[in-house]
Amino acid sequence: MMRFHHMGVFVADIDEALRLWVDVLGFTLTHRAFIPDGRKDQPGTRMPAETLDDIFGVEGARSEMALLTSADGAMIELQCPLVPKIERTPPENLRYGHTGIHELGFQVEDIDGWFERIRAAGYQTQTDYVWPWAVTGKSFLFYDQDGNLIQFCEQKGMPSWRP
Repeated sequence: MMRFHHMGVFVADIDEALRLWVDVLGFTLTHRAFIPDGRKDQPGTRMPAETLDDIFGVEGARSEMALLTSADGAMIELQCPLVPKIERTPPENLRYGHTGIHELGFQVEDIDGWFERIRAAGYQTQTDYVWPWAVTGKSFLFYDQDGNLIQFCEQKGMPSWRP
């Protein structure tokens, strides 16, 4: 068995990221902390320093993280590394011409309302309109404060890729 657990989004400013995810998108902040929070031999340690050093590939790794959940159970992990200091990816490397996960998609209802809400909050949309998607749906894409691409899709009826 395998099911989706969460998506990690690395950000340069965690407070600005929370403005999008909590205030605009309606996620609930369930946990916020600095990691690491101890060492392997300390009881109650959730993220040992040794492990974070191995994951980040540097000695003395440190990050601020936040876990968020939607009403439907989607979970987002925001990470704002302090050591090593995070660098914003150049916009040209966040588009479709480079490898990596560059698009996070959500199924929504009232896509036109979401489009207006995203634009009113000051986020750049990839197009100035909501476009037809998968024969029976509509969609739009927008960029968060770090240039990460997020897609909203509204599906009415059977998607075109299903038999």
